Amino acid sequence: MTSEQFRRLLGRIHAEVPDESARLLERLRRQRRAPLLKVLMQTILSHQTTSTQTRRAIDRLWARYHTLERVADARPAEIKRLVDNVGLGQIKARRLVAMAVDIRGRWGGEQRLARYLRSAPLEEARRVLMDLPGVGPKTAAVVLLFRFHRPTFPVDTNILRVARELGWVRRNADPEDVRNLVERTLPRDPALLLKAHAYLIALGRATQRGRRRDLLDRLRLT
Repeated sequence: MTSEQFRRLLGRIHAEVPDESARLLERLRRQRRAPLLKVLMQTILSHQTTSTQTRRAIDRLWARYHTLERVADARPAEIKRLVDNVGLGQIKARRLVAMAVDIRGRWGGEQRLARYLRSAPLEEARRVLMDLPGVGPKTAAVVLLFRFHRPTFPVDTNILRVARELGWVRRNADPEDVRNLVERTLPRDPALLLKAHAYLIALGRATQRGRRRDLLDRLRLT
């Protein structure tokens, strides 16, 4: 697949699911104005749950724990009560506290970490994020693209399934295989990568649980 073919595919997706793709893209664009801590916490909470449940949890959590100090000094049980709706509440609560403690210990605060992530070479910034407790490749890519407008591509379960079903990658490919493919195919343009992320998630949601198989079949042939 060439860059031009990929762009045409994005246009087709937007034509098929215009409301959802536009809404998602606008929501992601707003992440650039969000505090780094909130983006990190929201992404960790989003693992293995829906976006609706994630938003409910982060809204409750952020109302009480909106500074690094508060999260670092919190008891995981306190956080768990606020985020239990996302599943794996105990594990995620411990990760959030451990992450905040680590940022405070290594960086002295989120502002210094944010300055580094904004200016460091991309792969160094990715490595620093993935050194934090609870932060894997997807969370690192989300923070770098959404918050800092850096040219990388997060892959969630919707995007992974779409990539497999459209034949971009083998059936047992993992998210990093898809990330590498997209980053090789598209220019290093954060705005385009953000659009691709939003539109592919919109396509994934529209075709969940076997729905609209005809849409995937048509797009597979473009």
